[in-house]
Amino acid sequence: MANTQYLLWVMIGTLTLLCIFIGVVVGRAKTPRIGTMTFAGLLAFFLVAIFLITR
Repeated sequence: MANTQYLLWVMIGTLTLLCIFIGVVVGRAKTPRIGTMTFAGLLAFFLVAIFLITR
């Protein structure tokens, strides 16, 4: 059985990398409106992916 502390650190690392990726993508947007739309699109994509994976 997997060590739960190991899995916790893997999840924390994955979420950190995901936050950095989203921050870089949104930060590179030319206008705040495009950045907000990009953030909303990425958030919706990841929520749908999580729903489909855990279903």
